[in-house]
Amino acid sequence: MTVKNISTSISEDIIITNLTGFITLADVNSWFNSFEKTCYSFIRQEKKYKLLVNRKGYTPEHFSVQKLWKDKFFTNKILENTIAVAFLLEEGDILIHLKQSNTKDNVMFSSNYDQLIYWLTKYK
Repeated sequence: MTVKNISTSISEDIIITNLTGFITLADVNSWFNSFEKTCYSFIRQEKKYKLLVNRKGYTPEHFSVQKLWKDKFFTNKILENTIAVAFLLEEGDILIHLKQSNTKDNVMFSSNYDQLIYWLTKYK
């Protein structure tokens, strides 16, 4: 089982946010408070940013956890200030489906952390 990680950090213009391990509704709320503050530190300065969303090893306690995450993450203010988004996910059917159905140039899905960091670093 993956160790719980609900942290958010910054590396230059990339916000790296982690939501991994066995996750509860309280964890999503705690994660989002930190994530939102980090994003707004850029937004207040009128700076755009790139996001690396680590969901590799994510196990929701209940289906409502996933719904809460979606409702919080996909807010207009946060996403309209995003240059590119990379999602780190487990290998499997969901990752394959997301890769095949993705139509956006500024979104990437992968199970390889280094590949996503490289892509975000080079993305203009």
